[in-house]
Amino acid sequence: MSVAHFLVVFLLWPLTLSMSVKLLGVVLLVASLIYYVRHYALLKSPGSIVAFELSETMRCMLKTRNGKHISCVILGSTFVAPYLIVLILKPENKFFDCSVAIFPDSIDGEKFRQLRVLLRWKWKSSNG
Repeated sequence: MSVAHFLVVFLLWPLTLSMSVKLLGVVLLVASLIYYVRHYALLKSPGSIVAFELSETMRCMLKTRNGKHISCVILGSTFVAPYLIVLILKPENKFFDCSVAIFPDSIDGEKFRQLRVLLRWKWKSSNG
C-alpha cells in the first residue's frame, strides 16, 4: 500500500500541473496512506476490525477496536486460497460492503486451515 501511494506521488511530479496542485495531491496521498495504514495495517482506528466470529448459519459477527459488534452476511465474492482469505462482507443495515484480509501468519495455522476448509466447502456449497 505504501509503495502504491509513493509511486503515485512520484508520478505526479512530471505532470504539467501547477506546483500548488501537485502539493495538494501529495498532501492528500499522504493523508490517505496514514488513514489506511492506521485503519487496516496497525488496527488503531476505532472502526478497525480486530476480531470476527462465524455462526452456524454462516453469518459473521465483527468486533471493532471500539468494542462495537457488527452482524454481516458473507458474500459470494469472498476469496479463499492457501495463502490468503479475503472475506467480503455485507453489514446489516449498511449500503457498502467491507472486507477482511486474513493471512496465514496472522492466526494459528490450524485455525487458518479450518477456516479455509469451512469457507471453501460448507459455505460455498450452501450458497452455490
